[in-house]
Amino acid sequence: MAIGLLILLGISGLSGVRAQTWGLVWRLPDDTVQALHQWQHIRQTGAEALRLETDSVPAWLLTAADSLGLALFVELPITEEPARQLRRRWPEAREMLRRLLAQIAGHPSVRAVGLARLADTADPEACAYFESLRDDVRRARPDLQVYYETRFIEGDRCGKAVDFVLLDARDAADPLQLLRRWQQAHPTVPVGLGRLGTWVRADTLRGLRVPHSPEWQARYLEHHLNRLQGAFEGWVFVYRWQDVERRRPALHLDRPFVEAYGLHDQQGRARPALDVVRGVFAGTQTVFAFPAGRSPSDSWPWAVLVGWVPIVLLVLSYRLSPLFRLLGARYFRAHGFYAEAVQYGRDLPTGALSVLGLAEGVALGVTLAVTAAMLRESPAAAWLVGLLPPELATPIVEAVRTPSVLLLVVPGSLVLLGGWALGVRLLSRWGRRTGFVQAWTLAHMPRWPLFLLMIAALSLKPDAGTGHVLLALWLLVEGWALVRTLRDVAQVVAGPGWLRAVLAVLHPGCWLLLAVLFGLSRGLYTGHTVMLWHLLTVR
Repeated sequence: MAIGLLILLGISGLSGVRAQTWGLVWRLPDDTVQALHQWQHIRQTGAEALRLETDSVPAWLLTAADSLGLALFVELPITEEPARQLRRRWPEAREMLRRLLAQIAGHPSVRAVGLARLADTADPEACAYFESLRDDVRRARPDLQVYYETRFIEGDRCGKAVDFVLLDARDAADPLQLLRRWQQAHPTVPVGLGRLGTWVRADTLRGLRVPHSPEWQARYLEHHLNRLQGAFEGWVFVYRWQDVERRRPALHLDRPFVEAYGLHDQQGRARPALDVVRGVFAGTQTVFAFPAGRSPSDSWPWAVLVGWVPIVLLVLSYRLSPLFRLLGARYFRAHGFYAEAVQYGRDLPTGALSVLGLAEGVALGVTLAVTAAMLRESPAAAWLVGLLPPELATPIVEAVRTPSVLLLVVPGSLVLLGGWALGVRLLSRWGRRTGFVQAWTLAHMPRWPLFLLMIAALSLKPDAGTGHVLLALWLLVEGWALVRTLRDVAQVVAGPGWLRAVLAVLHPGCWLLLAVLFGLSRGLYTGHTVMLWHLLTVR
């Protein structure tokens, strides 16, 4: 049956030389007949090349590609690795490359071998990996080219170690500009686009005015494929032929476990973008009409509305509680008198302090919710989530998709800091006796910068860079609050050194900072911290 389908497809060579060579990213389905049917339609689009997403290339697939004149790009399954991990995986990669070269021997359809996808090529330490495997390929198959795919442009350090480089252009606002930046930074290294496309939303909203609708995807490809035509010489791979399931959830997709970039959905139904790709690839059509539809309604400004809650609570406490005003004046203007008042439990407004804890929890929840929404488009955040096991990554992704869920931080903050205050109350028997309200005051007064952080989160431009800054500032605020709290504890509770050490370890802020420090230190050993820094700072 497979032979009959090959005859049906017909024998055809590559089309004439053009400025671009058009291709598609394709994953091998489980069914052989389905794969050959897909190839029939792929050839009808005018595609000249395929990037294969498969760990092993079956012999029948190579034979079909030889017959159809398709250029195949086969790749090692090495993805998003830091430079240090590339070095450690070099023996494993070399063995995988040896097996791959044995599989593709005698098949002229295979034109290039990808050595890694989205690795940390901003680190010069990675270059030795590419140089070594490049030499192995050239000894075995001098006719093969080698490449890698990267998200780094000016910061890339390993382009000269391969024959050409492919850029990840998924959801890029201007893919052509990415190519021009590369050509300016690395004029001697050929470049192409490894993944061009934008994702499609899961709901039924349609029309050009709806971001990430099927029509939006079609217009995106129409605009950029036409701009790329004749603008440079190199490979352009549209991402992808059909939606596939993801092994790990993605932050920026509304279906985290589906790679919804395909010209077809998971059921094989064609999207309007298929006609665009077919028209541009075959050179038969460059202009397409799609219904505009209706613009989606603006989202409810819940973050701004909820953000007023802690401000109003703080103003009411200050206005209605003279003791709260007195406590604030002592904290900011005469800290020694503040510590003395807390130590002896004088002039502590229990109700206003409870409202302060609630207001801080709401401010933190709003800040984290707004920051999480910004981090949806962050490559660094997406990469970090991809490192986590699915049972941890899934709830994080769900929280990012629905940021309002992070308002659960409010009761969580109250419970954790309330538990710490209770611990101070119980352990103070080995120091100076301290009541729960006194410990509550020590826990919450130093966290006043959370209100400023929330205002900044609601005021600044919502993008990934702002999200990174807000996340770093939150950690800084928590660290500063922890230091101030422990300093006040040393004065108010006093007691032996072990008591202050135990209270420090029990503080929730200490848990948070220790977890961050542990992750960064472990990442320094594995190289992941270096890659995280490059994702945050290197273009």
